[in-house]
Amino acid sequence: MSDLKRHIGQKVALATAVFCTLLTVPMFGLFIWLWMERGLADRWVPSALATIGFLGACAVVLYVMSRPQPPVETAEADLRG
Repeated sequence: MSDLKRHIGQKVALATAVFCTLLTVPMFGLFIWLWMERGLADRWVPSALATIGFLGACAVVLYVMSRPQPPVETAEADLRG
């Protein structure tokens, strides 16, 4: 396992990514139900699909932001060689 740690902002981003993922699951169920009940011509069906895409994209971006990064070397370390 890596020795890198997440700071508070990365922990918040990870928690929000998990929350977005959890919100995507019932929205997918709502999309399927609307599709079966009303068909693709109804305006709620593509809106539900767009919401799923938005929440999924948010979850991916927030997860990538939450990954721990190695420390950046300072300019003094570069000058010392």
